[in-house]
Amino acid sequence: MNNLTLYTAKALVLLDSEGKRLLAKYYKTGVTEFPKLKDQQRFEKTLFEKTRRSNGEIILLDGQVVVYQSSVDVFFYLVGSGDENELLLSTVLNGYHDALSILLGQQLEKRNILDHYDLVTLALDECIDDGIVLEVDPELIVSRVSKRGSQDMFDNALTDQTLMQAYQTAKERFAGSFLKGST
Repeated sequence: MNNLTLYTAKALVLLDSEGKRLLAKYYKTGVTEFPKLKDQQRFEKTLFEKTRRSNGEIILLDGQVVVYQSSVDVFFYLVGSGDENELLLSTVLNGYHDALSILLGQQLEKRNILDHYDLVTLALDECIDDGIVLEVDPELIVSRVSKRGSQDMFDNALTDQTLMQAYQTAKERFAGSFLKGST
């Protein structure tokens, strides 16, 4: 019987149409096969060479199951151990891919991913944490990322003010709190 574990994903990698890394997150699940950047880059190069002209969705590479899909000029890869369930990995990758499609307005291309890198990484963190699958439903991933995004937009609104506007806002708040305290 296989050892049952929650650690499903070993890595999630996004490569562009030339095989260059857009995003790579390697999880330390037990013994890490890719402890150094050089090892990761070699694996990514091999992965890209094996899949760039293939029409499949699943390969076995160096004893690991890799599910993948492409969209315009981006390749999405999810790596699991050799005895991992391919359907589970495929469901996770599809959920992440679909969540990004919703968040980025159906434009999963290199430029759009780089322009919205914060949303791409937040969605990944909502989907997988330290190799453990947390969520596969794209709607739930999007709602969680959007909640974080709305708070970030509020924070950015404060930081985008000019110095005079910030001074004026602080002055008004101080006057308001001072008047409340004196009554």
